Amino acid sequence: MSAPTAVGARRRRATLGRAQQVIGALLVLVVVLLAWQFLPVWLNTPSYVVPVFSDVLAALFDPAAFPRYVDNTLTTLTEVLLGLLIGVALGLGLAIALAQLPRVYGIVFPYIVAIESVPKVAVAPLFIIWFGFGLPSKVVVVVLLAFFPMLVNTIHGLRNVDRDQIDLFRVNGASPLQMRTRLMLPAALPAIFTGLELAVTNAMIGAIVAEFVGAQQGLGVLILQAQGRMETPAVFALLIILSALGILLNLAVRVLRRVVITWEPHNS
Repeated sequence: MSAPTAVGARRRRATLGRAQQVIGALLVLVVVLLAWQFLPVWLNTPSYVVPVFSDVLAALFDPAAFPRYVDNTLTTLTEVLLGLLIGVALGLGLAIALAQLPRVYGIVFPYIVAIESVPKVAVAPLFIIWFGFGLPSKVVVVVLLAFFPMLVNTIHGLRNVDRDQIDLFRVNGASPLQMRTRLMLPAALPAIFTGLELAVTNAMIGAIVAEFVGAQQGLGVLILQAQGRMETPAVFALLIILSALGILLNLAVRVLRRVVITWEPHNS
């Protein structure tokens, strides 16, 4: 088999495999939604405990509530994106600096671990006191939760570059800047993007936790309000919106990863 034919066969197998995964995921979704619609009725479960799926859809597309969903979704998304941008930039920058300074890394890293070990729910009330109920306090919580995955994964990627490749660059007279930009950063990209995927997930959690603690707007506020009124279908509708946001952000990171890391197997 010629090389072009073999490449074409691999691509067809990869396309078929992805299609099977999509079909399988859709089938699982259909089964889950059907069970959600009929099991609560068959089990005589009260609607305030587990509403049927049709009631959740009605709450999700309620014309009276939909504008509030949109406005508060934009608020939460703003908190997530701002915090994610700042947290990722800080984590990436500090990781690059610490990777070049192993002695400083050894001194600083235990304190980083200690700060990471503190539950963010416990410190969120302090941020409300310091920064108020507005946007800044929510962004700070998101920054903290996005910062550490980027920091740890980037350091791991930079410190685990193949030593033989480093020696090869040195033998060929590469400057320190060339070593960092042409070898270390490209080699660390898979770990960096893994940290980014974790940061996106943590950012969503951080925004909602911060809104639970104290906020005037956001999906977390709407969830608390719906819970207080025992409007369980609305709570589930808001959880669906949060899940959709998380999926879209994660998908954006995965697409960016495929564009940037062209040598990974999923691009073959």
